[in-house]
Amino acid sequence: MSDQTPNAFIFMRVGNHAGETFEEILERKQREFDRAGKIFWGYGGNTLHPTQHVQPFVDLWKNEGGSIQILMQSIDSKANPDILPAREYSVDGDNWEPLPSGIVVTGSKYAIVLDEIKPGQLDLDLTKFEVGVGPSKGRNAADYMKGRVDKGCLVATHSERLEPDAKKPPVAIGLQAQLLEPYAVFLRP
Repeated sequence: MSDQTPNAFIFMRVGNHAGETFEEILERKQREFDRAGKIFWGYGGNTLHPTQHVQPFVDLWKNEGGSIQILMQSIDSKANPDILPAREYSVDGDNWEPLPSGIVVTGSKYAIVLDEIKPGQLDLDLTKFEVGVGPSKGRNAADYMKGRVDKGCLVATHSERLEPDAKKPPVAIGLQAQLLEPYAVFLRP
């Protein structure tokens, strides 16, 4: 894992999900990578919508600095959605095909497509980043990542536009991976 924070990346808080501990998920995703050569990391919520946020963000920033990474902060998650496994995926939301052999995603509406997930340690100061795409574009990441917002497309900022309570200590990033084409997909059972 790199000890340098990229200028543009996807940030996601991750943890227990759909009846699995975080450790079980990581073990399953390593097996997925070993079998399929890529990982579909499932998630929900609209802050990383595949065609409105992730794909345009990656297309823009990969031209600026190469590949885009996902930086993951491990948290004590209480997420316990329905455990329906995805059977199909779509890059555009219209054209569907079966999940690649070896890929398993449960309880998720979308998935980020990743290379191997690597452990490490990086302290991320969210006050130095802002939202890079969508209706909250330009909003400081420390202010944006509150309440139920647990993921976003972030870019380096030189602005100090923070709400008074937004100054927070750095968050510990324990995992990171490179995004692979098509970067993010829709899922369905």
